[in-house]
Amino acid sequence: MSSEFKIYNATELWQIETSLPSIPTFSQNLDKVLGNDGIQLGSLTELLGLPGSGKTQLCLQLCASVQVPKALGGLNSEALYIDTNSNFTLSRFKEILFSSLAKCQRIMDSSIPIREEDALKKFHYVKAIGLEKFCAFLYQLPNFIRDKPNVKLIVIDSIAFPFKDGISMKQRTGLLFRLVADLQKLTLKNQIAVVLTNEMTTRIGLSTGAIVGSLGDTWSHRCNMRVLLSAPEPLENIRLAAILKSNIVAEDVGKFQITHEGIRDVQ
Repeated sequence: MSSEFKIYNATELWQIETSLPSIPTFSQNLDKVLGNDGIQLGSLTELLGLPGSGKTQLCLQLCASVQVPKALGGLNSEALYIDTNSNFTLSRFKEILFSSLAKCQRIMDSSIPIREEDALKKFHYVKAIGLEKFCAFLYQLPNFIRDKPNVKLIVIDSIAFPFKDGISMKQRTGLLFRLVADLQKLTLKNQIAVVLTNEMTTRIGLSTGAIVGSLGDTWSHRCNMRVLLSAPEPLENIRLAAILKSNIVAEDVGKFQITHEGIRDVQ
């Protein structure tokens, strides 16, 4: 057998899969639904939902959660946020970040103060508005990861926005799939979790329209997990997360809450 191929038995595969750590969401209920106590490294997760469903809020929470100290089972790592439609606000991220780290301190019963400057340096942000800038940055991404090896989370908010105008469906599919294939190789090689947000669109049928994720049916199979977020009780900031597709957990629905501190369990 050629040395290019490594053949694993089921025990080895299980050891590899269970050895990969995860990034918690700070909601035990949501972590349970996602499996493996949150978003697992080496995976691509797509967050679907209408505006106001909590996609960006969950992304900000994950960018904070990746800094959880190793003493609490966290990664003590860094995050990269690729903003394609100007959804990011620094003030909201700081609110979630420092609330999350303060909670970690209370759990550890630590009186060591958090240096805001050190925590903020673990968050990297790039604005990639437009298809040209978005593609150019993704092509440079391997160099960025090589220079920042402690980055364990990449957020793209949103994956659909750069492809809205000026490109045919055929061109979009080919380009998008090449970019995502390279992204998957990068995440597996470096054990990085990637979270992509996606928008909803209306698919016109014979008699009625249906609300579906944008980018088409073929795209829906590219990620390891698809999570649909919805807001049944928006005034109470309660959200639902439904697993539409996953290679590690069964279809399920979980409830969580968006508070001023970030993502939390419903009280």
